[in-house]
Amino acid sequence: MFELDCKLLSVFLYIYKYKSVSVAAEYLAMSQPTVSNILNKIRQHYNDPLFLRIGNEMVPTELSKQLFPLVSEALSKVEIINNFTVDFDQTTSQQKFTIAMTDVSHLVLLPKISQYLKQHASHIRLNVRAITSETSYQMANGEIDLAIGFLPNLENGFYQQKLFEQYYVVIAAKNHPRLSENSLTTEQYINEPHIDIDAGMGHYHIENELLNLELKRNILMRLPSYLGVGLVVQETDAIATVPYYLSEVLLSRGNLQIFDAPITFPTYAVKQYWHMSCHHKTSHQWLRQMCYELFSKMNDLDDPMHKIIHQ
Repeated sequence: MFELDCKLLSVFLYIYKYKSVSVAAEYLAMSQPTVSNILNKIRQHYNDPLFLRIGNEMVPTELSKQLFPLVSEALSKVEIINNFTVDFDQTTSQQKFTIAMTDVSHLVLLPKISQYLKQHASHIRLNVRAITSETSYQMANGEIDLAIGFLPNLENGFYQQKLFEQYYVVIAAKNHPRLSENSLTTEQYINEPHIDIDAGMGHYHIENELLNLELKRNILMRLPSYLGVGLVVQETDAIATVPYYLSEVLLSRGNLQIFDAPITFPTYAVKQYWHMSCHHKTSHQWLRQMCYELFSKMNDLDDPMHKIIHQ
């Protein structure tokens, strides 16, 4: 049995990443027959097809899925060795990082990151993406450097670090005809029309708690994200249940008022997540430390410690 070298492993990596032999060949500046021949050698080595053609895609087998994080980490370490530098200099680096965020993080956290970069690392560039069902896959194959938000179902091979705890409050227009600046009762909360945000786990937590209490809201409108909720609430007599740190941003920009939620909805931890292939990279360590220092003191809970996910 021959040994697999970096060239062969790179072919495996990019076929996995792009789900295509031809695209991998183009990226690696190799001919398609050469890439196909290398793939056949790797298949022989493992006695496994590794990829099955389904439609126009090369879909990985179970063995491929287990191999990918190991190959990704191994090649990443080789890259680190080849490009080793003692320090990462934030003042001169022109590196571009890709960060995946929830829509709430776009509004609450991204301005703070932008302000820090402007003052301390003006040549750093960011590519910001939404968190989707593909995010963990994109982190594993190197497309995304860091994710910030709430990702509860990551597999082995990822790290997480808690930044702060998020909880829910209620927003309403400043001139709301039925609500004053006094506290909001459960009866008022249920009877008022609501702008509901169908945004993943947060939406589930709210609905589940109301279901447990056998309460039902009067939903006037549903939005796919939090991005327009402040403007809609301003122009209606409806209220909305939103994360607290988002409400602070909306309050500073709109004609709104904030109420404590009369129902105790579950809180959730906002974390940063990264794949093990990025764990030892100096530049990525700087990125994670920057985010931790910017956001970990947003509330007074115990300082979080990072840990690798094992399921």
